[in-house]
Amino acid sequence: MRIKNVIVLAVLCSLVLGVFGYEYSWAKSEKEISSVKVGVISIRGVFENSKRNAQWQDEMERHRKQIVGELEKQSAVIKAVRADMETRKPDSVDYLNLMREMMEKAGSLEAKEKFHQQDLAMKEQRWTEKLYLDMAKAVAKVAKSQGLDIVLAKDENQFPAATANELMMIIKTSKIMYSRDELDITDEVVKVLDNK
Repeated sequence: MRIKNVIVLAVLCSLVLGVFGYEYSWAKSEKEISSVKVGVISIRGVFENSKRNAQWQDEMERHRKQIVGELEKQSAVIKAVRADMETRKPDSVDYLNLMREMMEKAGSLEAKEKFHQQDLAMKEQRWTEKLYLDMAKAVAKVAKSQGLDIVLAKDENQFPAATANELMMIIKTSKIMYSRDELDITDEVVKVLDNK
């Protein structure tokens, strides 16, 4: 009987200690969670304020203008061939030769336009990916230097939305409704990013 009482008492003591230990550990974890240091960043703000991005955009704009100039020259050649066709009889050999030349040049122009459009889109995508990855590294550097535990992306939404679908997308993807201005590290990230 005594052994049974001792065993019951030992089980009860371990349960009591377990409950107190669990509550103590829960209280401790709540305290640890409340001391998490948070920062926020505007990704759009980084892209809009980065000098590196502005320089790249300027280069791309010069490149686009050069391409447009080349395509306009080719278009002018096609117009000249078309004008020459109008001086010929529609059933003549010269007219048919000029028609073939015009159609070949028009096909070539269309192919070049499509190529340049896709090429520019791919370059824009690659640049955006590279800048985003560099931005992520800059965020980590700033977060470590400021002792932040987590950095959240907060972007300003532009209203009114163009469509109902766009509005729903904004609502679904907006996760941070408010943050104090002191938590924003966007400017510091831009400085680190531009100094690379």
